[in-house]
Amino acid sequence: MVVDWEQETGLLMTSGDVRVIRIWDTDREMKVQDIPTGADSCVTSLSCDSQRSLIVAGLGDGSVRVFDRRMGPSECRVMTYREHGAWVVKAHLQKDTNGNVISVSVNGDVRFFEPRTPDSINVLQTVKGLTALDIHPQANLFACGSMNQFIAVYNANGDVISNIKYYDGFMGQRIGAISCLAFHPYWPHLAVGSNDYYMSIYSAEKRLR
Repeated sequence: MVVDWEQETGLLMTSGDVRVIRIWDTDREMKVQDIPTGADSCVTSLSCDSQRSLIVAGLGDGSVRVFDRRMGPSECRVMTYREHGAWVVKAHLQKDTNGNVISVSVNGDVRFFEPRTPDSINVLQTVKGLTALDIHPQANLFACGSMNQFIAVYNANGDVISNIKYYDGFMGQRIGAISCLAFHPYWPHLAVGSNDYYMSIYSAEKRLR
């Protein structure tokens, strides 16, 4: 199951191994809309923008689909991108009037799309074997987690800012395969979960001892 929360409207977008994106009104505790994905594969990621009424979905077949929820079920899919060749780990819609769609697949290709154009406007290549990605909503940073036991933080140009492979300390052990990660919405902090049962928080700020 994958979800995205729209704070301004109180709407919850949900999907998963189904053929629809279901929208819930959490105040009234009721379903308000079903949007057909038009695909035979599962939805792997969701992102929404209340200002433009857009929903972006990444799918297991490598496609990224853009929906306008103001339109009817048969015409609400306004764009489909098929440039990824593998499972989409993350599809992110920037919360801005001119915000782009950013997506990444397990092959490590990060693609930037302008929602009104049919082709990507930029492509960055990271590492293969990605299991998680998050994009900082304020800073020009994104972080990738890999099954190969490391985290890489990049800037918007695709330059590596930091590589994290070991836990803190003199005898720091190798981190586990990354299962999830998330940036703080305002601060340069990154929370990471791995399959060795650890959860770690990393910061660009120096820690006081």
